[in-house]
Amino acid sequence: MKSGYGPFLMVGAVAAMLVFVRAGACQALYSYVDDRGIRTFTNIPPTGPVRDLRVTGVVPAATTPAKSPSNSKKTSFDPIIDKYAAHYQLDPQLVKSMIAQESGFKSNAVSSKGARGLMQLMPETAARLGVRNSFDPEENLRGGMKHMRNMLDMFNNDLELSLAAYNAGENLVQKIRRVPSYGETRTYVSSITSRYGKKQHELAAKGLDSAPAPLYRYTDRNGVLHLTNLPPVQRPEIPSVGSATNSP
Repeated sequence: MKSGYGPFLMVGAVAAMLVFVRAGACQALYSYVDDRGIRTFTNIPPTGPVRDLRVTGVVPAATTPAKSPSNSKKTSFDPIIDKYAAHYQLDPQLVKSMIAQESGFKSNAVSSKGARGLMQLMPETAARLGVRNSFDPEENLRGGMKHMRNMLDMFNNDLELSLAAYNAGENLVQKIRRVPSYGETRTYVSSITSRYGKKQHELAAKGLDSAPAPLYRYTDRNGVLHLTNLPPVQRPEIPSVGSATNSP
């Protein structure tokens, strides 16, 4: 039997979310699939491994410190980076950290192994990504950022594994499920995460057009406000010592 209250609950939830977003109490909405396969929409960031993580809104500044001035330095490639960062849901600062490590922002760079351009694409990888000219900054950035997005999707947004796969190849990392012991790869991952200032990737804001509005709003025992599509867990009240449990 369908209830006629569904639309009213949805409208109320949307209104509540807008009020808290504007008030600054809720700056980001997280969407992910948990270990039970349930799609969750909430204002509380996940603390463990999840699948298909998406973020809309603004992640609180306290969780995204910039530890290196090289991240915020303006470059002539910033418009291209920003363009494809929005498209592929990548943090522009992560991309710039990768470019600094890969090529030092030299669009004509060629490694001893034959990797080319700003994001050092190997010819076979570039061909797979549809990049015809790896020395063209926009083509190279589009291909490299698409490749990194693929790695993040493949490794459930685990930044270290994704970077390792970008450097050493996804097949190896998929097989061993850790950063390979190669000195080059370990240095690569360590250098980029150090330059980026964090070991987790926070997705660039992108609208979740298909996401239902959160229907539950409550404050937990720690005083943390929750806005989510999942109902709170109801725990039975424990009687205090000496309290009566039966009527006289």
